[in-house]
Amino acid sequence: MKLAIYSSRYFIVIGIFIFLCFTLIGLFMTGKFNSRTEQISIDMATKVYQLKSSVVRNEFNGFMRGLNNSEAIMNRISSTSDFNSLEQVFGSLLLSHPKMNYGWYAIAHNGDTTFKAISKTGNIFKQKPVLEYQRSWIKSEMASKDTTLRSGKLINEDDSLHWLVGSKHKLADSSVLIFGLDINLKQLQHYLWSVDTTGRAYAFIASKEGYYITNPEEKLIGTKMSEPVTPLTGKTVLGDSISSYETVTSDYLQIPVVRYYTPLHISGMSWVMVVDTPFLAVDEDVKVIEKYVLFMFISSAFIILLLIAWAQTKWQKEFMLRQQAEMNRKELSMEKQALSLISERQQKENAILQLDKLKEKVNPHFLFNSLSSLNGLIEEQPNLAKSFVVKLSRVYRYLLDPAPDGLAQVSQEVRFATEYFFLLKIRFGDALEPLDIHISDAHANGYIPFMSLQTLVENAVKHNVVSKTNPLKISIQSDTDGIWVVNNLQLRNDVKDSSKQGLNYLQQAYTHFGELRLKHGIVGDEYRCFLPLINISFTP
Repeated sequence: MKLAIYSSRYFIVIGIFIFLCFTLIGLFMTGKFNSRTEQISIDMATKVYQLKSSVVRNEFNGFMRGLNNSEAIMNRISSTSDFNSLEQVFGSLLLSHPKMNYGWYAIAHNGDTTFKAISKTGNIFKQKPVLEYQRSWIKSEMASKDTTLRSGKLINEDDSLHWLVGSKHKLADSSVLIFGLDINLKQLQHYLWSVDTTGRAYAFIASKEGYYITNPEEKLIGTKMSEPVTPLTGKTVLGDSISSYETVTSDYLQIPVVRYYTPLHISGMSWVMVVDTPFLAVDEDVKVIEKYVLFMFISSAFIILLLIAWAQTKWQKEFMLRQQAEMNRKELSMEKQALSLISERQQKENAILQLDKLKEKVNPHFLFNSLSSLNGLIEEQPNLAKSFVVKLSRVYRYLLDPAPDGLAQVSQEVRFATEYFFLLKIRFGDALEPLDIHISDAHANGYIPFMSLQTLVENAVKHNVVSKTNPLKISIQSDTDGIWVVNNLQLRNDVKDSSKQGLNYLQQAYTHFGELRLKHGIVGDEYRCFLPLINISFTP
């Protein structure tokens, strides 16, 4: 006798019951799951939006790398001359981001403004004149009383939207320096296409006035939206209280999307970033989670264990490499310090050698000329001859008793140059105009290389025509952070022994005492030489 359970009626009933049970369970779970699907979709879309917005925000912050790097060295720039010495370094820092190819800067000093633009092609930097729209905006920023460090403006130029962003600084010498980037937003969009290509969302940026800053449809960049957007345009506000979202149909994708609005503040610009996440992409992610949640847990645990083991091995290897690199760095640092000390010692020895040669040259030659002049004064002007002898003795006392560190106070050097010039005046008479000296009290206590003023006065007399018809005029003047020695230019053609020992000595001396540089040359009908003051507290 067959059991009832094996009869077709009971089997069909049991099958239907099991089918109904699984169906009801399925329907129940589906109903429960569907009630959460939308929220899960929104939550996942929010995560996709957060990742996408983070990528875009990081990219735009990265575009400002050049401005950040340039601002970081502003503590080394206190004057126009400091900026000129760092101009090439400044340009390379400004365009340090690989996608930033156009920059500019302007510096206003004593009523004059210098404008320059920089372009980069590969690793080649070129300077060129600023464009008119750049110049116009830079002038307006310089005239502005706004003390904000960063500022920017959007300008439509040459069928493209340009973002001018700049950084404004007032230097210690009252100069105004402003520098920044010229970002072609259409060209920038090509780069943004390649960023986060695997993401399931796309983003565009709009200004508060309603103009597209970026957009996957390049033709829309710089055009006005049908309706301006704000971070709270959406119907639902996110937990950060400054962003919102809503469900719309994307004009670009032509499908329903979750659209997020969030503020984007970059270098003084207040924009709105809009991120669209397709619903279909979210639904697919939910279905994958339904089918493979268990597999994901197991595989994730296995992968995590593998990653921990791999990370531990890599960390140990990198730790050993870092230790070795640190040891190598310390060794290189010690070698560099040793080489630096050797170099400084050689520079000081070279400066002292140049000074000794200069003194050896001055002593016999100048003494011979001075005694010849004295011989003519003894009978004709005995009182002047006495003053001449006193001045001559002071000159040689100063020569024979120099400062041990090769530096002398400006006041001492001026007094020495005045006494030396007195001897020259006796010799040349009206062929030399009176020495014009204007030294500020602040500079009088400063320091310059020993015998520097006398050396430049002697060079002026040696290399120029000195006659009553063409008298030589020499002036010594204070200016900003140094002293100018200037003479009118009337070069001789018969100068002998022009070994430039004097200038070589001064150049070696300034090299020894830091980054200061002697500046000299012909300007118009004058020969000018600038002696920077040396801060004695920083001397080697």
